[in-house]
Amino acid sequence: MSTIEINTLSTRDTDNIIKIFSDSFENYPLMEFIFGDLYEQSMRQISQLMVDEVNENNNNQRLLGAFVEGNLQGFAYISLPQKHINDNAENTPTASEEEFAAKIGEKALMRMEAYLNLKKANKPSSPHFYINTLAVNPQNQGKGIGSAILSHIHQMSEKSLLSHGVALDTQTEQNVSYYQRFGYSISNTAELENINNWFMFRPNN
Repeated sequence: MSTIEINTLSTRDTDNIIKIFSDSFENYPLMEFIFGDLYEQSMRQISQLMVDEVNENNNNQRLLGAFVEGNLQGFAYISLPQKHINDNAENTPTASEEEFAAKIGEKALMRMEAYLNLKKANKPSSPHFYINTLAVNPQNQGKGIGSAILSHIHQMSEKSLLSHGVALDTQTEQNVSYYQRFGYSISNTAELENINNWFMFRPNN
């Protein structure tokens, strides 16, 4: 396969982000649980939220894209390590979050909040990078794109003076074994109604 280049994404990449996110997370347990029959339109809205959040609050989040011959084939939405977390600021919704909440409806919003609360309760206590989303174009999975994105994030963490490692969560056993190949181990498991959640962490080398 051609060389994979990792670059920071911006609003110009929004349509490609939406396409990759929707295609790669089709039939994914967590997304079906949260959005139900509104899955397809909600995937577009949550993709837009990721882009907006990075632009509104670019000190805390990043969108990293994997490009092959100039075409976006995968991306990661990550939270950067923070030395001190302001819980009040974290609980104050941004304009993008308020717009997103209005569009997805009360039921989906309550389920989203339940997931986010579970995720927050299982995050490592020390500063870390968090992979909120990792998505690869299904037509090009198995070609090293996900590996290249993970490797880039691991290097970011190891170069950071704050970070102790990289954390993530997944809702399928297949993904658990995938991440274990890259040095992640299970830090905790929890159920959200009938959805299994595996919380994983990779310490810096």
